[in-house]
Amino acid sequence: MKKLVLSLICLCASFLVAAEVRPSSVRAVGEANGYRAALNEALVSALEQRDGFTMSATERQTITHADSATNIRENGSLDERTKLEINDSINKDLQKWAKGKIRGYTILSDAFDPATRKYRVEVEVRFPGEYETVDSTSGMLRRMAVTTFNVRGKSFSWYGHPVESAEWATALADHLNTRLTQTRKFSMLDRAFDKEVDAELARLTAPNAAPEDAVRLNNKLGTDYLVVGTVSFNDVQPPAINPLTHQPMPLASALFAEINYRVLIAPTGQLKWTDTIRLDAATFAAADVRSFISISAETAAEAICDGMMANILPFEVAKVCGDQIVIGEGGKQLAVGDRFTVCVLGEPVRDTRTGTVIDEVEMPVATAEVTMVLPKLSYAKIIGGDASKVTVGSRLRRLMPQETAQPQAPAATTIQVNGAGGVNVQF
Repeated sequence: MKKLVLSLICLCASFLVAAEVRPSSVRAVGEANGYRAALNEALVSALEQRDGFTMSATERQTITHADSATNIRENGSLDERTKLEINDSINKDLQKWAKGKIRGYTILSDAFDPATRKYRVEVEVRFPGEYETVDSTSGMLRRMAVTTFNVRGKSFSWYGHPVESAEWATALADHLNTRLTQTRKFSMLDRAFDKEVDAELARLTAPNAAPEDAVRLNNKLGTDYLVVGTVSFNDVQPPAINPLTHQPMPLASALFAEINYRVLIAPTGQLKWTDTIRLDAATFAAADVRSFISISAETAAEAICDGMMANILPFEVAKVCGDQIVIGEGGKQLAVGDRFTVCVLGEPVRDTRTGTVIDEVEMPVATAEVTMVLPKLSYAKIIGGDASKVTVGSRLRRLMPQETAQPQAPAATTIQVNGAGGVNVQF
């Protein structure tokens, strides 16, 4: 009898263990009237398969909402840029409703059937492992790689000291990688050490290498966004000497670098964003060439990162606590004292020719000032406007110092106009 009981216990235990073993990835198909809705349907189906439950109709409808005007126009013909933008939006929503249960996904195929006017999307959904220690949200983020910018000319002069152009461009790439990584909005791919990675792959694909390691390391990731650019330098001449004091005169404005950068959608080469940054040598106080390279390159990286994020993924309110707000950014992105206009989002704005959603209406409701910066989060206080209108997801637009200055009241005057049309001047 005891043996029978022990056998039953072992059998039940084996079933329980088997029930806990869940696949690390699932393939699923979604069909709907729009591309967005079909993709969401596939993600929901994959989660249901993996966890063995059926989502309620109300929850499913909320998640798989379709934007028909965006997704069905031109008989279902969507360009890669529009699909990438839809995926960015879905990734953002995915972290909310999936609650970390989905690590990421890959679109295997998508097609539009003109007869049924429906999209069919097949995906492979990845789930975090039971004992996974890496960041489980990284698979949901768009991948980005920063290249070392092209330079015009091998060197330039800084107060008579030669500076290698390539050294400055490398410093810029390092600082830009640091800032973009700290935004936690992208999975950054480091291209600076491709030779070392390739050498490791060659070693681990040798005949005596472990097969599982070889397969794992050969899964090199491609990028979604590629940051490229060109830098043009000008020589910075030493300051003139004052003939009376025999001291160097203050340096006048001197443009020493013009940086044209572009954010490309890597699979198609389409342009996502572009801008030009100009640096004035007179604004950098550096004791030596090394310090000058580091300070000026970091300043350029800050300007580029701010421009990219403001137009691709602006700062947003992550949590509201009365007149205090939490911003989902930290590190070097923000500093105590930074001020922002807080904007709630309204109706989507579409291009009048193509029907593409350009953005959403931004309605300023308050002003906030950063009070504390942590590695991953920042805290700010509402210092103007209506704090009750600020909501989670409200957009933050940075205020420049001159924009935060209070307007001065006009000076009082003692001039009075008399009845004859002249003035009475007070002495």
